[in-house]
Amino acid sequence: MKGINRADLFLTLLKFHETPEAIPDSLSDLFTSYSGIPKDDQIEHIVKIRDGAYDVFPYPCLGAFLFLKFNLSTHPSYQEHVLSPLRQPYQDATAEPLFLDLGTCFGQDLRKLVYDGALTSRIWASDIDPEFIELGFQLFNDSNKLLKDHFLCPGNLLSRSPEDRLGVLDDKVTILHASHVFHLFSLEEQKTAVDRCLRLLRKDTGKPVLTLGIQAGSTIPTASLLARIPKYIHNEKSWQELWHEVCGNDTWRDRIKTLDVKSELHKFEVESGIGLAWQIFEIWVTFV
Repeated sequence: MKGINRADLFLTLLKFHETPEAIPDSLSDLFTSYSGIPKDDQIEHIVKIRDGAYDVFPYPCLGAFLFLKFNLSTHPSYQEHVLSPLRQPYQDATAEPLFLDLGTCFGQDLRKLVYDGALTSRIWASDIDPEFIELGFQLFNDSNKLLKDHFLCPGNLLSRSPEDRLGVLDDKVTILHASHVFHLFSLEEQKTAVDRCLRLLRKDTGKPVLTLGIQAGSTIPTASLLARIPKYIHNEKSWQELWHEVCGNDTWRDRIKTLDVKSELHKFEVESGIGLAWQIFEIWVTFV
């Protein structure tokens, strides 16, 4: 692997598979109980949907069946800070939480969240491509279970266009999930994306609001060209610096009371000296 950029190595790890080696038990249970798809039919169903998507969007994550893994429900903060508030009743509607799944793709994480008992009225999702949202409904066979108007498309973190639908949730989101999102952008684009996340977050609660997820990371922050598109991956220090830089600019400096950026690298054992990792993060922001 000599001469290959660290970030480019992720492409070598995401190999195309004709069929999944196995379906995780937690996902298989969801397909059976929530989607009504028998176990014996699940692999054929998954491959059919994936192949249709891959013909249009040949993304490595689709080729490697990464959407069969739950990113949110395995996050350390899931039970206490995501699922619990989204399940419990609130007498005061102004205190009710709102969850947004950014870059939802097939929406596997939000389906697991609903399956675990979160109220569908509190669940929102966004993506740039409407095909992913429709394919998600086909994959999980649940077009009659979720609120379709809660799926916002286009939802583009880098856009300020009035046609971008994320604007309907500005100042409303209390739990923001963004897995496999930030590593798609260059460092400068990430600054725009952080600013957009801050505009989405609710500011009148007087309490910390949460952004969490997982993304590609490295022990040494690095930029690369993937498919001729500049991207950037972080370690703990550079990820923290990114958020502090944006939160310290003129727009946000006097509007943010506290900022707590936490992350942890879970390294790959690929080759000695290559510090690739998945970076699990949570960010708590309290507004003035």
